[in-house]
Parts: sequence; C-alpha cells; structure tokens
Amino acid sequence: MTHALKRMADAKVLATGHQNQGFKGMERALLAGEDMIVFDGVSKVYGEAPALHSTNLNVRKGEFLSLLGPSGSGKSTILNIIAGAIAPTTGRIFLDGKDVSTVPPRDRQLGMVFQNYALLPHLNVFDNVAFPLRIRGASASEIREKVGNALERVGLNGYEKRKPREMSGGQQQRVGIARCIVYSPSVILMDEPLGALDKKLRDQLQGEIKRLHRELGTTLVYVTHDQEEALNLSDRVCLMNGGRIAQLGTPDELYFEPVSEFVADFVGESNLFDAIVVDKSTVQVEAGWNIEVRTTEGHAKGDRVKVLVRPEKVVATSAQDVGEKAGPGENHCAGVVSQVSFVGGMTRFDVALPNGRVVLAKGISSRAVERSPMGCPMELRWSARDSVVLK
Repeated sequence: MTHALKRMADAKVLATGHQNQGFKGMERALLAGEDMIVFDGVSKVYGEAPALHSTNLNVRKGEFLSLLGPSGSGKSTILNIIAGAIAPTTGRIFLDGKDVSTVPPRDRQLGMVFQNYALLPHLNVFDNVAFPLRIRGASASEIREKVGNALERVGLNGYEKRKPREMSGGQQQRVGIARCIVYSPSVILMDEPLGALDKKLRDQLQGEIKRLHRELGTTLVYVTHDQEEALNLSDRVCLMNGGRIAQLGTPDELYFEPVSEFVADFVGESNLFDAIVVDKSTVQVEAGWNIEVRTTEGHAKGDRVKVLVRPEKVVATSAQDVGEKAGPGENHCAGVVSQVSFVGGMTRFDVALPNGRVVLAKGISSRAVERSPMGCPMELRWSARDSVVLK
C-alpha cells in the first residue's frame, strides 16, 4: 500500500485546476483512511473521443456525493467506472484503500439502484429483495430477517407477495432500493433513480433517500441532471462539464461561490454581468453604471470580470420614485416589467432596463405582486454582498 501511495504522489497525469491543488490532500486522506473512493488520474477515451479527462476525485466515507451535469458531461462514466462496468483508459480506482482497478464488478461489493428499477418481473417483492442474499449463500433465516428489515425501512411491509407489475413506479423503486440495501454494501450507487417519476413522488422519495442515508451511514454516489435534486440531497456536489470536474463542493458553495460562468449559469438562475474592475469593491457594468460588489480581491483595476447576482437576492418593487439613489452598500436600478412568471410560491420578474439589459428578480408570491402588469415601472435593489465577482 505504501508503494502504491508513493506512485500516486509521483503521478504525472493529473486533472487540471483545483483538482491538482487537492491531490496531496487526497493522498493524505487515503493514508488516514478517510476516503471510501479515490480516483487517481482516471480517464476514459472511446477511439479519439474522451468521455472523461484525467481526473482525481475523492469520496469520503459515509458521504452523499451527487454527480451533476448535462448529458455527455461524464457523470455516468464516473459511476460506471466505480461500478466496474467499464474499465478506465488510464489511472487507478481505490475502494476503501484497496486498488480495484482490475477487480470485476461482482467482487467490489457495491449496491446499485437503476432508473428503470431492473426488477425481475417473474419474482414477487420478497424474492426480488432476497435475490442478492441468495446468490451470496445466506441462510433462510438470515434472508427472512434481512428482507423484512429492508422492506420495513422503505415502507413496503405487507407487499412481499406482490409482483412488480402490480405496483406503482414509486413502489417499484422502493423495491429496488430495498434490494440494494439488504446486504449492507459499503457503497451504494444510484443512477438517476427518480428520473421516471412525477415531481411530487420524486420529492417524496428524495426525503426517503436522505433518511435512509442518514440511518445507514453508507457512502452514496448519486447521478442526476436535476440541480435541485443534487442540492437537496448531497453533502457535496461534483458538477461535470465536458468530461471534466467544473466544481466540487458543498451545495451552498456551488450556489453562492461558483468558480466559473458555467457553474453559475448551470446551478440555479442567475444574473451575469460583464464588468471592469474599478476598485476593491466596485465594478463598472455599463458606461456610467457602477455597481458595488462584495470584493474584487484577486483582480487588478481594469480587469474584465463576470459578476453574479442571484435573482432571489434582487428586491423588486413597483417604482414610485425610480430616481431615488441607492444607500451605502446597496445597488439600484429601474426598468419596466417585460415578463412575469408565476410558479406557485415564487414569482419571477424579467425587468428591462433603459439600456436594453434584462435583470431577473424573484420573490415570494403575493396576489398584488402577481398582478403587476407588463410594462409597469419596477425598481430593483440588491446588496453589494450579493454581487459576487467570479474567480
């Protein structure tokens, strides 16, 4: 093991950006036994097309990590490499400190939950859940006890004799989860398990998955293209783009401290301004229009930057005196409503400024605000601390 870690420290093929910076920390974590999954310079190339560029990644023991990103970003490739379904082109994979790069899937002792449930249609619920135990040679008494416990955890007691075709999609997915947890795998992999369900059922099962993760304490890697799902479920989110890690961090880090325009735009709605640095707390967005920001640290005067303002941080009010100046640490502009989108608890306003720019504002819905007509004047305000200069 020591020799393997020495080679890891000397590895020449590393991921770029913040991944390089975190590699020594990843090595130390592996030595200390803090990580369940470690990618060491792992890549996957099909012909001349890279599905995953050289990547270093660590997943901590007991962590809920979501792999998020658009189609073709590399998230499913990472999951399949962990599962052993595909072999990496370069690099090595460690599970709980052991190099499993050439270990077949059946010997990795991983649990898997699929989007299409993957239940055996000719078997009832009990036998579907018991299947992993039977192929491992468990006794009849052990199977009865563990299947009963697993079905109780997912709320399916009394459904043991039903066939998959006699159950709803949500119930079938619960069977799939029970089958996965019944043999207590150290790592559970979930490949868009809620993608085929309606929104209300997805929200309900998200809560159940969070509860199960808390109770089991198992390392869980979850693939999704749904940003709200990733932010809601995860301890950390690994956002993928073009076969590379765009950002790895906690949900609030990705949302409030994005490292790039792609991250800011992909995770949540955003107002993104092209700007020029004026001083340590001010940027010029348009000719004659300066806005105050949290900080321009790391940038010099005259640098071109991107500034992020989340729509829910923008306070929109019907403009009575639109010429009122902003107070200290506050930004202000005024325009007219070009579109109103009512989505239940929240209402979004597209406000067109005199220079043609459209600024998004989002707030808690009210009947009075919802009826704001298109073309009516609107005043927008937000704090300097909510204007983030992207690094």
